[in-house]
Amino acid sequence: MNIRKNGIAMVAVAVFITVPIGMAAQQPPNIVFLYADDQGWNALSSQMDPDIPGSKSDFFQTPNLDRLCKEGMRFTQGYAPAPLCTPSRNSVQFGVTPAKARVTIINFDESRQFGNPEQALGNLIKRADSRYVTAHFGKWHIHDVSPAECGYDFSDGETTNVEGNRKPNDDLNDPTDPKRVKELTARAIDFIRTQNNAGNPFYLQVSHYADHAVFRSSPEMRAKYDKLKPGKIHADANFAAMNEDLDLGVGAILDELVRQGIADNTYVVYTSDNGWQLDKERFAVPENKSRPLRYGKNYVYEGGIRVPFIVSGPGIEPGSVSRVPVIGYDLMPTFLDMIAPGTKPPAYTEGGSMLPILKNEGKGIIKRPDDFFVFHRSVAKRGDGTAFREGSYKIIVYWETQRILLFDLSKDIGEQDDISSQHPELTQKMFKKAQKYLERVNAEKVIARKITHKSARHRKRKRFFDC
Repeated sequence: MNIRKNGIAMVAVAVFITVPIGMAAQQPPNIVFLYADDQGWNALSSQMDPDIPGSKSDFFQTPNLDRLCKEGMRFTQGYAPAPLCTPSRNSVQFGVTPAKARVTIINFDESRQFGNPEQALGNLIKRADSRYVTAHFGKWHIHDVSPAECGYDFSDGETTNVEGNRKPNDDLNDPTDPKRVKELTARAIDFIRTQNNAGNPFYLQVSHYADHAVFRSSPEMRAKYDKLKPGKIHADANFAAMNEDLDLGVGAILDELVRQGIADNTYVVYTSDNGWQLDKERFAVPENKSRPLRYGKNYVYEGGIRVPFIVSGPGIEPGSVSRVPVIGYDLMPTFLDMIAPGTKPPAYTEGGSMLPILKNEGKGIIKRPDDFFVFHRSVAKRGDGTAFREGSYKIIVYWETQRILLFDLSKDIGEQDDISSQHPELTQKMFKKAQKYLERVNAEKVIARKITHKSARHRKRKRFFDC
């Protein structure tokens, strides 16, 4: 199926759905979704978990994200749908796990599922309330559909990492804005002003190129960190400066919402597409920057999937903390619920609305079709192809060797103590449940092969590069 062509045809015949009676008199909320790239759980100067000192950086400074934490709610157990970007980004737009979408790598093929752009987030927002104007600025990185097809009125097109990694001698490169944070922020602010002046409610997604490699920072911010004492966990002045460049962009948007007088009627959501890029070298052995979590990007351990997750907006208790696990594919039903309460996403989607939790001081449950999380990669970095979390327990499956690890995240967030031998029945029960789910959604089989520069270069039919 050619999703792009079929998607265009389906958009052309989409049925117009009117706004419910009585809704016109009430100005619906705006939504600003700020999406970081490769930003680890402990990359902020605020603790993601108030009970875990190591859940914040010992070097980086993010005063504007600290401000967002004070204004809204932090989720201690916020998850990206996948340990790399394209699968996570696709999950946000289509509301299903990477396993169900069959989008578990960057260069996924025609066997992908549930990718009809008519059912993508932007189009669903417009059907929930036709007054909304939508925009997506920055990194898109879903290669078979465009932002326009998915319902975005304004966008940068089908962008990838290339647009965020301009070389220093590029004629378009601005050395003061190497990751284009200022540029994306300026476009976002212009969009906010334009829509507010026109009286239009809006959905705005800003998908930053930072903190993805190649690590580049503004000269003034680099000069700041060159003078600071490095931390024991985080010590890279260049990365720290890039991270705070991103933070400045967040602050400028928050300031603009206040300036426009719409901060009290705007939800701001901040998270990342996956955990840390572990080193400047894309295939390097992991460092320790994810600590207290284990590993990082490309791994289904916590370091690859647990990320910052912050939400502020009307009815959300400032400075609140929620310990309810949330995940990227919860965003679609949440945004629809914010725009038009009670609006249901397509029946096949797998997330649940976070709004009841957000309005209840972080307490309660999120209603999803399944009461577990599945993280699945068709190409495993070191054989760890699937993770399955239910309650506080999590298994990691090495398909090639049939090795199954079991961890209790309530006691062992760093996944250091494999307790599968102590709980063999629980381990097998969870494994069978994971198998059943993967079979039910027609997930791809795992190729347990270590990715190296050499193996990546020689794959021609399928290229399994890092995202």
